[in-house]
This record gives sequence, structure tokens and C-alpha cells, in this order.
Amino acid sequence: MPRFKKLDPSEVVVGRGPAKISREPYLKAIQSNEAGSIELEDDDRPGTVKRLLREAARDLGIKIRSSWADDTQRTLVWKKSPEKKTSARGR
Repeated sequence: MPRFKKLDPSEVVVGRGPAKISREPYLKAIQSNEAGSIELEDDDRPGTVKRLLREAARDLGIKIRSSWADDTQRTLVWKKSPEKKTSARGR
């Protein structure tokens, strides 16, 4: 029978391979700036970088928009989306 153990959510890191470790720079960038760019190194995968940025923003509860600044997908630019104000009409 498997054994189950209760953990604090902050102790659990879920992700794929080394990507689960590298989310911290994305979190810091989103928290400290309204917009920015990410320049990829030769060994960086464009899809992975964009996914990590999106996941970090989701973890922080912040909506962002991003797109590639060049056709080679070596520079990703991003900015925080303005928060939409909800009206009292729908209540």
C-alpha cells in the first residue's frame, strides 16, 4: 500500500526537468517591472521560455502579454496587461 504524507504547498515544486528550477528569474522580473524583454541564449528553447514566463505570471496572479520581437525568436518582449475594473451593474 502506498504511504501518503501531508506537505506544505510551498515545499512542492511541480514542473518538467530543469525548467522547474529556473522559474525564479521570471517571477522576479514580473514582480519588479511593468514590462521587459528576455534575450535567449543559444541553448534556450523559445517555447520553454514563453511557457515559463506565462506560468510565472499565472503563479503571481498577474496577466501579461508577450510576443517575439524578431523572426528568429531570440528576443521575447512582455508587458503586464491592465487590470479590468468590474462594474457593479452585473451584481
